[in-house]
Amino acid sequence: MKKFWGVAKNENFSVGCTGKTFFVYDSNGKETAKFSDFPHAYKAVFMPNKNIIAVKSTEGSLGFYNLDTLSLIKFVTITKIGAQDEGFTFSPDGKYFYNIEKPNDTTRTELAVYETEHFTKTETLFADNEKMVLDCLEFDETGVCYVLGFMCGDTGVIANGFTAIFDRKNKTLVDIRPHDLETYDYLQAYKSRELDGFTEKALEFNPELSDIEEITKTSVKEEFDKSGK
Repeated sequence: MKKFWGVAKNENFSVGCTGKTFFVYDSNGKETAKFSDFPHAYKAVFMPNKNIIAVKSTEGSLGFYNLDTLSLIKFVTITKIGAQDEGFTFSPDGKYFYNIEKPNDTTRTELAVYETEHFTKTETLFADNEKMVLDCLEFDETGVCYVLGFMCGDTGVIANGFTAIFDRKNKTLVDIRPHDLETYDYLQAYKSRELDGFTEKALEFNPELSDIEEITKTSVKEEFDKSGK
């Protein structure tokens, strides 16, 4: 079995990403296809209730694939500056794809919103906030979207982590709750590895988690709720 950086699964398919190639397997574990359309593609996510995946490259590209037809739907170039390793996800209804991007500066994030009929970017949010850096998004079972990130101080150094709720209707973050750096570091590492599928290869390169015998399950929602007590 190949050692993958990232894996993703639904009830019909699984994919494994090596960085150079990602492999597609059916529900019986049989390899059905492999794609090498762009480099440094380590992570993928499935659209809910569809055999469609988004594959993200740290180099600055996105690929959307239909696994029913084993074909590329659309290729998107975000930037050429690299370091694009923040979170990405589909909305629970599959109508939107959200990607945290850094198109102009590796220290400045923004939230890109894509519609999923043609995978065209429709909005760019939070690009003007120089002190806020976004890490990941997480939907709970009710459809609420939680965000993890950190705030920079006046000198540009990280001041504190935070969790918040993304108000999709009003396109803003609400109820921003600060966290100490130890909590932020663990949660950021956990969510990044969760997106990898907790592969052994990814864990080897994550000191925050690789030295822990039993990783404590957590979520952005859980830490958000704790901070409100």
